[in-house]
Amino acid sequence: MEQPRQRIELKGGAIDNFLKGFTSEATKESYFKKLRQFLEFVNMEPDQYLEKVKQDRKFAEHTIIDYAEQRKKEKVSGSTIRQVRDALKHFFEMNDIDDGINWRKVAKTMPRARKVGSDRAPTIEEVRYMLENADLRMKCIILLAASSGIRLGAIPSLRWGDVEPVMKEGKVVAARIRVYRGEPEEYISFIMPECYEVLQDYMKRRQEIGELIRPDSPLIRDAWDSNTYRRQRKDPTIAMPLSAKAIANEMGLFLKKIGLRKAGSYEFKQVHGFRKFFKTNAERAMKTIDVEKLMGHAENYYKPPVDYLLDEYLKAVPHLTISEAEYLKNEMEKRIAASDMKIGELEREGLALQQKLEKIEKEYEELKRLLMN
Repeated sequence: MEQPRQRIELKGGAIDNFLKGFTSEATKESYFKKLRQFLEFVNMEPDQYLEKVKQDRKFAEHTIIDYAEQRKKEKVSGSTIRQVRDALKHFFEMNDIDDGINWRKVAKTMPRARKVGSDRAPTIEEVRYMLENADLRMKCIILLAASSGIRLGAIPSLRWGDVEPVMKEGKVVAARIRVYRGEPEEYISFIMPECYEVLQDYMKRRQEIGELIRPDSPLIRDAWDSNTYRRQRKDPTIAMPLSAKAIANEMGLFLKKIGLRKAGSYEFKQVHGFRKFFKTNAERAMKTIDVEKLMGHAENYYKPPVDYLLDEYLKAVPHLTISEAEYLKNEMEKRIAASDMKIGELEREGLALQQKLEKIEKEYEELKRLLMN
């Protein structure tokens, strides 16, 4: 019987180097856990393992392959094993071991990642069904992701000061959001009016329990009314940002609860699917390069003005609107505007005909006068 593995303390110079170079806290947390799993498998401290690899690169290959083979026997998913491999690559790179390891050989021992979600985006009917069954916080998450294409890992860093309504003719037509504020990856995107409205309702709910909403308050916070929260006797007026992992877990449980996710194969990825929903629908009215810019991964030499991106985003609003009532309202406003335009054209045509008739009558009277003379 296999003995329980000793818990390894992840500290020392090798770990200090390993923790550098991450742009996402979620990725850092995930890699940290995967590295711990591997080091517990080999039962070595980080600096001890690194020193052994410096002396013998083949030692790294053998231990990684042994780990993969053992995990395959334990029916661990291929994607999890590959994540451990990726964490180790980062560990070696940040500690100046970038040669001598045959990664192609290692790759051949890696199991294939099981595909659990297709590449399709959820349909607008599916997203509407989600909103009908979601609580207020989950509605905010769904609408944020679907109307801006924001990454899951960016949501925890959003603050109320990062959201600014855009007004035209006295009404909110969109809201500007600043993603990854203060980071090298910072960029501007937009959310739909329906998303901004739900966020305002969410803010009011939080204010009702005594939370003071400031510009630096987390946009999406922990659930103050959960049983776990009550047992821990936390102060509900102190908001903590909801982590990317918690968002993913809660989204998965929610989709299972409402029947849109079943064990085994999934129709679409639980959070990333909303990013695909945004891209698919926005491109019906926008250029791909502008959609990519709003999703935060357009190439660096393309720097369109924010006002231009807003105008382009507003063209996509009809295709991104999820609420059926909001969609019908927008359609009615468009038809009224078209009718007003048509009436205006008819009125202008009538005025032109009237002026033409008056001119003809004037010429006729002038002709009569000349004939009589």
